[in-house]
Amino acid sequence: MKRDVDVVVVGAGFTGLAAAQALADRGLSVQVLEARSDVGGRVRSFLTSDGVRRDAGGQFICDDMPEVTALVREAPLDRVESRWKGASKTVSATASRRIAQRDNMLFAKMEAADPADPALAGLSITDWLDRQDATDEAKRQFLSMVHGLWCLPADIIPFWYLVDSDRRNTAEVSELQYFLKESAAALAEVMAGRLQRSLCLSTPVSSIRREEDHVVVMAGDRQITARHALVAVPPVRARDIVQHPPLPEPLARALGSWRSGAVIKILLRYPARIWSPSVSSGISWDDVSGLYAFDVSQDEDHAGFVVFVGGPLALDWRARGEAYIARTVGERMAALLGPDAPVPVEFILHDWTDDRWSGGGYSDVIVDPAAYDAEAVLRAGVGRVAFASSELSPSFPTYIEGAIIAGRLAAGRIADRLAREDLALEDGTAER
Repeated sequence: MKRDVDVVVVGAGFTGLAAAQALADRGLSVQVLEARSDVGGRVRSFLTSDGVRRDAGGQFICDDMPEVTALVREAPLDRVESRWKGASKTVSATASRRIAQRDNMLFAKMEAADPADPALAGLSITDWLDRQDATDEAKRQFLSMVHGLWCLPADIIPFWYLVDSDRRNTAEVSELQYFLKESAAALAEVMAGRLQRSLCLSTPVSSIRREEDHVVVMAGDRQITARHALVAVPPVRARDIVQHPPLPEPLARALGSWRSGAVIKILLRYPARIWSPSVSSGISWDDVSGLYAFDVSQDEDHAGFVVFVGGPLALDWRARGEAYIARTVGERMAALLGPDAPVPVEFILHDWTDDRWSGGGYSDVIVDPAAYDAEAVLRAGVGRVAFASSELSPSFPTYIEGAIIAGRLAAGRIADRLAREDLALEDGTAER
């Protein structure tokens, strides 16, 4: 049967872009189909009024992330070293005291836990916290971390999943060590540029039909026949793609075990950076759970803070409206930066909650406490359809680094399979 390409890659986030390049490097023909009008997935950018490109989505990298670091150097793109001065700090809403997360023993207990420990089976993060001998203040700080990073209520996230994900983030330095001056989206664009005519934007995939020796991918009125398909989008969005025949029950259950979170990212741009470096580390507040601020000034004249609102707080503030968010964030930042701090000259809000093609949050999260095998089942795929996303990465899940790793690993498995088929054909014993 005549095929249009060897592999169709669904999604042009970092997973899909990395996979497509790896497949092309193995000599395979590739077609990348992206629903959005731009590449990058959960990475996106915008221009501020001073003409500087800023990040609206995924942003940070560090020296312990070798894959993305190598791509940045090859591009080449300039890195900006953040003013990270150590552990995150929690700020009291009623006093000037600050508490470092490194002094909270709950974080050490989490790191020491074994995700396979039978004693953790069925426990949500809230259940685990209730069993800990710790102060209410320490528990509030831990809960704020969960809501801020995982963007879902702690009572629906299995504790084993939190432990397992944390173990795969192996950086010895802060994951917030650098951001790209040109924005992370610029790196995605460089990667996309190398694929030339293999990339189609504004082309959402609606269905995939699996046959014995090929797949048929439908995108609008376009039909593409390929030897293999790689669905390189987050699990919650992957299950929106209709599969013919229906997916096997274990795979359908694995896809159904994920949920997207709620997160709002806000940039406050200032005319100059005149605040103390002591406030430049990650800041959270002890009276709200899931609010986080970080200095993203490119230099003294291009000053700014990003504020993240995650989890239940994001849903609450979202319902109150953008004017409420702007006023509340502005008041908190003014109190944090002090009476001599400049007034922000620009306030830009990007709400990722219910994003049409990403789903929201920094990543999808497993909410089924029994879904220990969900990632392995998805990585195995079915027939000639494979799945990959940052969530499934063995290293740095939820980060750009993890997305790149997941894409390349999936591409390697597909390329190896197709190479075996080609060899079998040459020998006259086609693989069935």
